[in-house]
Amino acid sequence: MATIPEPGPTEEEDDYLTMTFEEPDTNTKKETLTQKKRRVAREAEERSRPKSKAELAEEERAKREAALNNPEVDKASKGFKMMAALGYKPGAALGKDLSPNGDSPHDTRLREPISIEMKEDRGGIGADAEKKRKFREEVERKFETEKRQKVDADEFRVRQQHEREEKRREGQFYGAMKVAERLEEEDLNGEDTRKTATSRPLSSYNVLWRGLVKQRLLNERERRMRYDMDQSLSRLPTYDDPDEERSDQIALSRKAQVEEVDFELDQEDEELEEFGALDPEQKRDKVVLFLREHWHYCFWCKARYPDAEMEGCPGTTEEDHD
Repeated sequence: MATIPEPGPTEEEDDYLTMTFEEPDTNTKKETLTQKKRRVAREAEERSRPKSKAELAEEERAKREAALNNPEVDKASKGFKMMAALGYKPGAALGKDLSPNGDSPHDTRLREPISIEMKEDRGGIGADAEKKRKFREEVERKFETEKRQKVDADEFRVRQQHEREEKRREGQFYGAMKVAERLEEEDLNGEDTRKTATSRPLSSYNVLWRGLVKQRLLNERERRMRYDMDQSLSRLPTYDDPDEERSDQIALSRKAQVEEVDFELDQEDEELEEFGALDPEQKRDKVVLFLREHWHYCFWCKARYPDAEMEGCPGTTEEDHD
């Protein structure tokens, strides 16, 4: 059975699926007289139109950047011609070479123009340097202030700690004096020297706790003075009661013993002043050592031992009892 071939495109038919279209060549198209007049008029209008501030600034910036990026001197400028007349050559330096060996690597003359720094603000000449100076001074002042504050804080903490330690040692010294006074009272067969303070000279007390006794007597005298002032409003100066109790007579300062004690309180005591000038720690240690040597009493153990060996006591200092 014979097959019938499919009809294909004939020579007279066009194949639009594979057809290509070429772009018209506009360059070869001749400009007409009307088009030329319009173009010339448009260019003239663009040239005559005043440029805006932004456009002028952009052109100025572009020119400036081009000039700054080119370190070479423009040979067409008047400056180059003047330097050339003075012997300047491109790549060389102006002026006399002051180096010892003439043209040497140590030549410090400039070979390129001094760079230009554009001023963007409206400040006067030197304003930038003044601002930098003030900024640098402000930074230094702030650094010094922070450093001073830190030092002051450290000093304050150290001073506070030192003051607390001083108060603690003063308290220990006061406690040691009271212990020494009590032990002395026990040696005096239990007699209370505080009740009969006016019958004993102040200088007879040991200087280690004499200040404690003197301060007590001063407080007593101040109390008597206040009492005298109160009683002077209700008593006559010549009033004398033979039946008056001894304590009242002492309070009214009519006893010679009281007058003698008052006189002694006003006298200078060089030994007590010299001892009082010592550091609280030194005064405390002296009293504590006297307690150990004289009464075998350990201030840190709060105990009195039977003999000088003081067996069981860790040591003589506060650190030994920690």
